[in-house]
Amino acid sequence: MPAEPASRSTAQPDADVDAGIVADVVAEVTGVAPRLTADEFRLAELRARTAAVLQLVHSRLRGEPSPAAPAAVRDLGAVRDLSAMQDVGAMQDVGAVRARTGVHPAESLRAAGSLFRRSLPGLVAHHPDVPAEQVALVLHGVIDKLVVPAAVSYVDVLLARISDANRDERRRVARDLHDHTSHGIGAAMQGVDLVLHLIATGEPADVDRLRATRQVLLDTLNDVRGLATRLRDVVGVRSLGQALQEYLDFTVPVGLEATLTEEGEAAHPLPSHVKEESYLIVREAVRNSLVHARQATRLEVGVLVADGQLLATVVDDGPGFDPAAVDTTRTVGLASLRERAEGLGGSVGLQAGPTGVRLALTVPLTPAAA
Repeated sequence: MPAEPASRSTAQPDADVDAGIVADVVAEVTGVAPRLTADEFRLAELRARTAAVLQLVHSRLRGEPSPAAPAAVRDLGAVRDLSAMQDVGAMQDVGAVRARTGVHPAESLRAAGSLFRRSLPGLVAHHPDVPAEQVALVLHGVIDKLVVPAAVSYVDVLLARISDANRDERRRVARDLHDHTSHGIGAAMQGVDLVLHLIATGEPADVDRLRATRQVLLDTLNDVRGLATRLRDVVGVRSLGQALQEYLDFTVPVGLEATLTEEGEAAHPLPSHVKEESYLIVREAVRNSLVHARQATRLEVGVLVADGQLLATVVDDGPGFDPAAVDTTRTVGLASLRERAEGLGGSVGLQAGPTGVRLALTVPLTPAAA
C-alpha cells in the first residue's frame, strides 16, 4: 500500500497563506535587494516566482504531483510548468534576465535568504502534520533548485559579454592597424620609392620628401607603440590611480591639461579584478575623450574609494555629443563599457552636453575590499 500523503490543513486555503508570505517576502526584499523591486516588471516577477516556490513546496509536502505554473509566471514567460523545476533547477532564465538588467548575484542570494526566512514559519504552521525540520528541508531544496541554474545562466551571460567586448577590442585594433599603421607605412613607401626614382634618374634627392617620409614613419611607430601598450597593459601591483596616471603621461598630447585626483585607494586597496576591469573602462573613456574631443583644453580623471564603493570619473570640456548618435561601429562603445561595469556589479553613467562629457564608473565593494 502506498504511503498516505500528509493531511491537508483546512484552517486556511493555500492561496491565503501564500498571499501573506509573498507580501512579507516582497517587503523584506525591497530593503535588502532593492533592484529586484525597482520597477513593476521586476516586482511582478518576484511575486510570481515566490508564489511558484510556495505552490511547489505545498505539493511536495503533501506528496502531490507538481502543479501547473501560476498564470503570473506563464505571463512572464518564465516556465511552462513547475515540474521543470525538479530537473533543471526551475526558471533557469532568472539569472540571464537579472544579468541583463544589472542585478548583482548578491541581491539574488539575499532574496533567496528572505524567501526562506519569511516562508518557513507560515509553511510550518500551515502543515502541522509535517515535522518542521522536513518543511525546512523541502523549502531549502526547492529554493536551491532555483539558485544553482540561475547562477549558471548569470555567469553565461557575463562570459558572453566579456567575449563580445574582447571581440570588439580586437576589431578596433584591426581597424587601427588598417587605417593608421598600414596607411602610414604605405605613404612612407611611396616617399622612399620617389627618392629612389630620383637617384636612379640622376636627379638630386628631394631632402624635404625624405624628412616628410621620416616623420610619417615616426608617427606610425608611435601608433604601433600605442597599440602594443593597450594590448599588454595591466595594472598589476600598481594602484588604479598609478596605472591611470602612467597612461595619461604616455598618451595625453601637448597642450591638453590633464589632471588625476586619487583618494582613498591607499587606505582601501582594490581587489585585483576590480582594478583591472576598472582600468580598462576608465582607459577607454580617456581614449574616447582624446579621439572625439580634440577641441578640449582640459581632461580630469578622478579615483575615489569611499563609503564601500569605487567612483572613477572622466571629464572633458570638449564640444560634447549626442550618445544616441554615436557610431558604434567605430568605437568599442558605451554599451561595452556598461557591460564591463555590470560584470563588477557596478554601473556607468554618462552626461554629455555642449560644454563637455562626464563619464562616471561606480563599483560596489565588499566590506573586506572597502
